[in-house]
Amino acid sequence: MYDFHEPTAAYQAPTPAQIAAAQDWVARFEVRWAKPDADALRDLMHPDTRNLIPPMAAPGDRETVVEHFRNVLAMLPDFRLRVVRWAPSGDTVMIEWEGAATVAGKPLTWRGVDRISLRGDRMYEGQVYWDTRSLAEQMQAAMTAA
Repeated sequence: MYDFHEPTAAYQAPTPAQIAAAQDWVARFEVRWAKPDADALRDLMHPDTRNLIPPMAAPGDRETVVEHFRNVLAMLPDFRLRVVRWAPSGDTVMIEWEGAATVAGKPLTWRGVDRISLRGDRMYEGQVYWDTRSLAEQMQAAMTAA
């Protein structure tokens, strides 16, 4: 169990090289998600990356993530992400984004955050967070109204 009385982690100021890598990576991430193609996401990740994206039960490597997004895009072909803001800390970048897609003719939007860690110009670890219940409720309402 987590002890909330433990000291919090210290902020790790990124080096100039880490800032440059983060800027480049976020720019590429934004371009890929403006018109997503699952295979085009491959160059953002090291082959051995470990990424956990809802509803995955366990982290996946690059090919698992590409296949995950292939399935997402098959269900939501107009799915897009827009970067709202981002910030680096050491080799890690937090990216707040807004997702949008159409379900049963109804436009849906939601916000989330990616926490990614970079080695060079590629991600070696990532975790995605968003309110999955709220999105599921929006999708259910759209399908029920159709």
